[in-house]
Formats: sequence, structure tokens, C-alpha cells
Amino acid sequence: MESNNEKEQSPPEVSKEIQFTWTETPQPLKEIIDSSGDLPSVVKMWQEKPSSDSSPLLDIHKPLLLYKELNGVKVYCKNVTSVDLLTGAQCKDDPIVVIPLGYAGWFRLIDDRDKPLTTISNVARIMPKKILSYKQVTGYIRDQYTTNSNLAEPLHLKVDIQPGLLKVLNVKEDFVRYTDHKKIVKRKLLRCLVCKTEDDTNVLLPFEVAGMFYLIEVRKSTSKHINIENIGYAYNIKDMYTAGLSKGVILKLLHGRPPSKPCGFSQILKVCDLIKDHTVIACTISENKRLLELPVAPVPLFVKALNYPHFDRHQTFLDTLKFMDKNADGYANELKVRHNYKVDKTARKEEKESKKDEKQ
Repeated sequence: MESNNEKEQSPPEVSKEIQFTWTETPQPLKEIIDSSGDLPSVVKMWQEKPSSDSSPLLDIHKPLLLYKELNGVKVYCKNVTSVDLLTGAQCKDDPIVVIPLGYAGWFRLIDDRDKPLTTISNVARIMPKKILSYKQVTGYIRDQYTTNSNLAEPLHLKVDIQPGLLKVLNVKEDFVRYTDHKKIVKRKLLRCLVCKTEDDTNVLLPFEVAGMFYLIEVRKSTSKHINIENIGYAYNIKDMYTAGLSKGVILKLLHGRPPSKPCGFSQILKVCDLIKDHTVIACTISENKRLLELPVAPVPLFVKALNYPHFDRHQTFLDTLKFMDKNADGYANELKVRHNYKVDKTARKEEKESKKDEKQ
């Protein structure tokens, strides 16, 4: 028979569904964020007439963890096709592709007549700091199983190097012992450009390797006798904005993740607006978590959880917080798709009015 002390010590059952207590008066997100001080905070979209049926709630109507406030410029673009470029046809209004300045992608100007370098030997002639390899190329990497061995000649693997950013290190001319796709060990005298990939892997790229290589950053010590004026560059969106990116400019995405939502993404984008956005990154507090970026605007209205601090040790809440710690920054800086452009135009109007006030 169990004693009373044992009953008192047994942990209470915790429901997976957190029972929040909400404020009675709905508020815009800005008022809630200002009154909350530092995030995170918990809110739920206010419904004047909550649905009485048993159908599952939409993500926006579930309790949301407000995690990170964002204030910054975003570039609003429309998809362009090759037919549009040839005929001069107008782009459709929807959907809009939104590029945050922190997006980790590389672009070129569509009307830029400069050409990329086409061989590694041409890259080695210039020896830039960084390049963008637009196509898959063949190179050599150290075999991880022989890296720490005492072999006089380390074994390399002949592999396909995926498109991406390459940091140029130096030129190497030596015999390279390697295995090909047939696992046959070969030895060959190679003159290579040594580069480091985005995942910190050193690769050897033979001079004869062909591809499409865009300059990203050149060295200050580059010889004045080397003409680099007609060589194509790749730019990130932040550098383009700093340099004076404007409406009407057409960009091509050379390397970077496309939007996760379907939008007929063509990789060619026409800039239609540059808007200072005020948003907050949020997540549904549920087993099936979904990230959202909410506009800090007069509408919609939300109610705030009054008893939020009492649940900061609840497993569902802790799982959500851990999920946001890992994914919020990446989500904030990825390409988004928006279908309601009216909201964006309102934001642009507010930005113009604030600039007028600053001048006065």
C-alpha cells in the first residue's frame, strides 16, 4: 500500500496542450511587443466570433511564440521569363518574391555584358580571393580515411564539386595520387588551384577544368597589368542594395535556395519595390511546428498570454523554443512568397511619410 508521502512526491501529469489564459482586449502586434519588452512572448490571433465547430485551427489561429523582431529593407520582385525579356511583356502582379538583405544567395545583373571565366587556368591568372562556381566541376579532395596516415603521398578522391562559393588559396604543382569512380588508384602530375568550399573542404581544381566562374572578391595586390574589367561578377543582395539597387532592375539568381512555396520561380527577378519591413518571426506552439513571419501592422489584432511565464518549463514550450533557436535565423533570411501586395504598398507609403517627417 502506498504511503501519503509517496503520493505527494509523484510528479503531476502535464498536458501536451498548454492551457493559456488570454487578455480580454485585443491589440496590434506593435503594442504587444512594446509592452512585453524583450521577446519571446506568446500570442494568439483574435477572433471576434470564434469558430464553434470542431474543425482543426489554422496555424495563424494557434498559440504563437513570438521569437525575433526584424526591422530592415526587403527587395520585392516579380518572376520574369525569357519570353518576357524578349517581348517586353509586363510581369504578373502575383506572386511576389521577397528577398531579405541577409539572403545567402548570389546574383548577376541580367543586362551585364561581362562574361564569367571559363577555365581554372584563367582564374589562377587573376588569383582572386573568392569566386562563384556556377556549374558542377571535377576536382580532388583528400580521402578522409588516409588523412591521418603516414603515407608519403596522401590519397585523394576524384569527385564532382557542386556549384557554390570557393575561397581561392594558392597554386599547387605536384604528383597527385587518387582513386577514380572505379576505385582504381592512379598517380598524375597536376597543376591545380587549391580552393576551400563553403563547408571548409580543401579541393584541388586542375588548370584544364572548364566551367563558369564569377568573381566575387579580388585581392588588393592584383597586378594592374591584368585586365579584369570585362569579367563577370556575382553579388549578394546586400551589396547590390548598398550600391544603389533600384526599381526596374532585372536580376538572375546564380546560386542560392529558391522559395520553399510554389510561385513559378524562374530565377530571373525584376525589382518592383524596396521596402523597409517591420516583422516578427513566430512559431506555432504545437507538436507540428510551423514558422511564420508576421507583419507588425495595425491589423490583424492579437491577444497575449497572461500566464506565459508559468509554462516556460513545459515540454511543448521548451521544444518550440529549441526549434526556434535552431531555425529562426535561417527562416528570417530565406526567400519568401507573398500574394497580397496591398500590404506591401501600405508599408512603402508609411516609409515615405517617415522620411518626410525626418526632413522636416
